[in-house]
Amino acid sequence: MFLMPTFFNNYLRERGLGHQIYAAMKNDDYSDVVMTALRVLEESGSLPTIEKENKCEKRSDKYREEGNIAFKVGNVYRALEFYNRALMFAPKNSRAIKLAYSNRSAILFKMEQFSKCLIDIETCCKLGCPTDIESKLIKRKNEAIKRSKIENITASLLASYFKDYCKFDVKTNTSIPCASSDIEVIKGNVFKVVAAKDIKVGTPLALEDSFVSCNNEENIPFSCHYCHKMSLNLIPCEGCCLVLFCSEECKEICLKEYHSIECQIMEVIQSIAFSPMAKLMIKGTLKFVQMCGSWKKVISSSHCTGADRIRISSEQEMYDVNNKFSVLNFNDNRLFVHGSMYSASFVCATFIYYLERISGYLPSSFDERKLAKKALGRIMMYFSLYASPTPVNLRVSDTKNRKSFLNPISNHGWYPLIGKLKESCSPNLFVINLNKKMLLIALKPIKMGSELTVSHIGHYLIHQHEHRAKTSISFNLFENVCDCIICTGEWKSQRKQFAFTEKQLNLYKERFLHEDVGVNIMRIPDLFQKICNALTCFSEVPFSEEYVRVFTKFFEFISAYQEVVCSNVVLIENPDGSVRG
Repeated sequence: MFLMPTFFNNYLRERGLGHQIYAAMKNDDYSDVVMTALRVLEESGSLPTIEKENKCEKRSDKYREEGNIAFKVGNVYRALEFYNRALMFAPKNSRAIKLAYSNRSAILFKMEQFSKCLIDIETCCKLGCPTDIESKLIKRKNEAIKRSKIENITASLLASYFKDYCKFDVKTNTSIPCASSDIEVIKGNVFKVVAAKDIKVGTPLALEDSFVSCNNEENIPFSCHYCHKMSLNLIPCEGCCLVLFCSEECKEICLKEYHSIECQIMEVIQSIAFSPMAKLMIKGTLKFVQMCGSWKKVISSSHCTGADRIRISSEQEMYDVNNKFSVLNFNDNRLFVHGSMYSASFVCATFIYYLERISGYLPSSFDERKLAKKALGRIMMYFSLYASPTPVNLRVSDTKNRKSFLNPISNHGWYPLIGKLKESCSPNLFVINLNKKMLLIALKPIKMGSELTVSHIGHYLIHQHEHRAKTSISFNLFENVCDCIICTGEWKSQRKQFAFTEKQLNLYKERFLHEDVGVNIMRIPDLFQKICNALTCFSEVPFSEEYVRVFTKFFEFISAYQEVVCSNVVLIENPDGSVRG
């Protein structure tokens, strides 16, 4: 669903200007409605005035002081948020940025995150540690060094056991580099992704980066703006006050792909982009323009999207995330788009208005600039209506209490391969979120020629949505409502109808190892193979209690793998002892 900021809606209702937008919707060219919205907003003087927020030491100090208060009362979660916001607003090389790193290292020390504490201390020292806190920081550093040794040994041990499992180290598909050669694409009236041969349970089939992705608003103070990683050592963008990165590498890549432009109008985006679709539309447009390399290419490409482009596209243009046309190949046969089109037109128009004020971004000549603005409107409206976001739920660690949980607050991304696979309530593929990447592995035995399927809502044994909520999510994503046994929840009450035969029950007892993944870390390779064998044997009875137990062990393994590979950590201890999330 595409949401329109309230200030647009109220103003247009008062002035009765909406009819001009409705008239423009009748035209086939998406740019017409965006350009009409831009003209209406300009002529009526109703474009929002949004000032850029500059780095400010006083603002940074205020956030740091709020962090100190939260720290004193034991709310480390809020303390971390405030210290991170202090970093966002701190000017480069200022005293404020040094103090923010120093104070953050104090809560990391308290929460026994010693290695991460040392990173912040080293960063503070490189920037030039203030003399009045130098002795305190050196003392904290020496103590953290002593206590970090065991922590580092444990982390290295875990990584060594998991690094080779679910590793995507296979022969790749010649047309789709992120995919395995075990899959192939059949093109008839539509594209269909199928198994190129018989595929065993547990086989990795794709490791795909998102074209662009966005964090949920609640995750922003704790997550990398580019790759989603929830890190305790986030670093600020030097140009804006609204994003953080997990590393210099992510910051550099993000600046190159889209953030160098996004950074200059982040306040505008924050004010008008209220939904994942809006945020992805803006990032996706900026990256697409960057990949085109010229406005001439952008203008020509904007005239062929959706079904028109799918008909002439190759497999690579359809599914390869590194091909700019992959995001112009989302199916555009969606119904009921006029409400979203109306809302999106004002968001797109406002964004174009502010893009035009970035020096040197749009062409200098009047005629070419006009064509470029129309191309932007055309592409942005297409993205707004048809480029469906794929939810991303990350595994997050509470290392102090040795617990992890699936973050219920979803981020979103565009995945040209995984996002276009056929939706199924009982899929034959399982999607593993690895921050910005998604790993696809076989969950069932798949016969050669069978179509590959995923659940974009999430597997029903993990995301057990209440029926009404699932119906709402399904309609928003796919504009249809499924009434199968899974979506209605009837499978839970009919488990006994799917009980094992005596032969299957014997196989269950013989082959399935009842062991806990965490306890038997040394036996991970053997355990994972036994789980995959059990899933294979019992794939014909997916609703039985026995199958659910096997799947639960499978998910425990995947969760442990995610925990080690992604290293998403937050400080979740609250004053009342509860766990956030």
